[in-house]
Amino acid sequence: MKLFIEIEISPDEIPLANELFRTLRSLTEHVRTRDLPKLFRILIARLEDGNHLDQVAAEITTLLSENGWSETIYDDLFGAFTSVVFNQELVVRQQSVVPFMLLLPRLPEPAQTKVRDALLPKVLKHLTVKRPVEASRMDFFNHAEAFAALVNLEFVSTSGAITTIIALLRKPENRCAAVTMLGKTVELCLPQLTEKCDPNALAELNAALQNVTEDAFKYDINYIEDSMGWSRPQPPVSLDSTRVSSLQSSGEPKKGLVDGPTGLYAVESFLGHRQTVFAMAFDDKRNQLISGGKDGTLIAWTTDGQISETVEMARHYACSMDIHPSLQTLLVCGVAKEEASGPAGSRLLPPPCIVSYGSNGRGWKEQGLLSKETSKLVSCIKAMGGSEHAFVTGETVHTNGMEGGGQRLDERVCYYDIQNSSSFSSLQPVRQYAEHEDLITCVCLFPPNSNLFLSGSRDFTVRVWDRRVDRCIGLFGTVGKSGRLQAHDAMITCLDASDTNMILSAGMDTRILRWDFRTLSNQGGCGPVSTLQLDDSAVLKVALGGSPSTAAVSTLRGLYLVDFALSRPIARLADPFKDNRRIGRYHDLKWAGNRSILYAAGDDMRIDVYSLR
Repeated sequence: MKLFIEIEISPDEIPLANELFRTLRSLTEHVRTRDLPKLFRILIARLEDGNHLDQVAAEITTLLSENGWSETIYDDLFGAFTSVVFNQELVVRQQSVVPFMLLLPRLPEPAQTKVRDALLPKVLKHLTVKRPVEASRMDFFNHAEAFAALVNLEFVSTSGAITTIIALLRKPENRCAAVTMLGKTVELCLPQLTEKCDPNALAELNAALQNVTEDAFKYDINYIEDSMGWSRPQPPVSLDSTRVSSLQSSGEPKKGLVDGPTGLYAVESFLGHRQTVFAMAFDDKRNQLISGGKDGTLIAWTTDGQISETVEMARHYACSMDIHPSLQTLLVCGVAKEEASGPAGSRLLPPPCIVSYGSNGRGWKEQGLLSKETSKLVSCIKAMGGSEHAFVTGETVHTNGMEGGGQRLDERVCYYDIQNSSSFSSLQPVRQYAEHEDLITCVCLFPPNSNLFLSGSRDFTVRVWDRRVDRCIGLFGTVGKSGRLQAHDAMITCLDASDTNMILSAGMDTRILRWDFRTLSNQGGCGPVSTLQLDDSAVLKVALGGSPSTAAVSTLRGLYLVDFALSRPIARLADPFKDNRRIGRYHDLKWAGNRSILYAAGDDMRIDVYSLR
């Protein structure tokens, strides 16, 4: 007699299903699971947030052992793995494939070897397809990241990876994939490349990259060269040469970098952080700087560079921060530390958070932690001015609504009023604006009107919001190639605004745009007052200060002071430190001392101090 049992289970019930299989096998050995590929796919898909790695690995091991370790079952596992990892929906949602790749070293043998040996040829076959230089990277981005992850996991040797990338860089039809592979390999495997590679191989790789000159790869090349400490030869220029800086006003090219009586001069560096510094805030009341970065430490500095206080974030690090000056509250966006993932690499990452610190007269003390359980990221934060205890954030939020009951990611600008809740930990947004279509990278206030604020995004738009209104009240920009209004041609990285209706935006398209708020309309369509391009590299940060019309500007290649008072902006490169050391990429800039002192922080873990004179 044959007995067929059909059971429909959800992902959370798979452990119970395995218990059922074991019970049935205690009665007979002739028990088979019909839809193992589907079970594998369900399990592997649970790895997306990195919180179930050990559990999923254990359940897959059980399924393998309970179903006979056959060649067919290995094929089922490989097919399920690749269907999840190479699903383009991951690219649309900006989801990394790395959490899925971490399953490979946890698979039992011989499954680990079989999946690994089948995966690499599949990845390389897809990456070596002939494509135009301008090809959409969505078609192969996951494969490039999977390749880099295999190098990181030491399933592919760094020397072999370099040889492959060099060969592809030299072929125009493979160059787009090769540059993407190299960028992801630098991102995921930088210590392996810089510490374990043959210097001759790295020199050959650098030489191959020098021959990549297409504009489409400008940002990739800047990132790779800055990360590796490489630089390509630059033609000699003088301070008043148009080759140093390409400026435009009303669409016409203007002369560039000029010498002038006012500039930024390197003074000293504060040392204390152990990893990259992402964010700073200046407390005018106590005349101190607060910085935070990848090491999870918040440091309060005196103006002469002494550490007056350190605050350890238990499970997060700061990616953005701001101070509410009248209420003496420090607000910090927290990203989960990798080491907070639990023992034995279980990667039980805590959700992102917003932390409020209060000044008790002697130091900063945590007042509350808002855990954002339904969010993937809180990317930026800005405290509202005046006596109102409110702030705005940019957030990536998990929402239901996809077919099949899955989740999607929504990008939201959130407005919070702390007085609306009895405790900070239970705070909910008063308003959520969901009109951005991609990651919200920055928010800023509009000083002439305390009800207004702005946001910039990876969707190329700058939007204006009114906390009293439940929708966007205007956009800056003109109609782009897509047929939609956009401010930039690539991701916007930063915004700042003055009390004279001047707004600055900058981004990965290497441009800094000046806007006049008075030209804004509900329908958008207003062009910039001026356009500035400094050194052909992406702009990381702009910070208005020094005078009502000047701003410090950080790019991938340098630090500048720019005067936007005229229709032809005037820019000057910051004077270097006396030892002529190469400055790190500055992720944040903060003015202090009546805006005569500039603090700059970034990749080299220092807080560099510049004076304006």
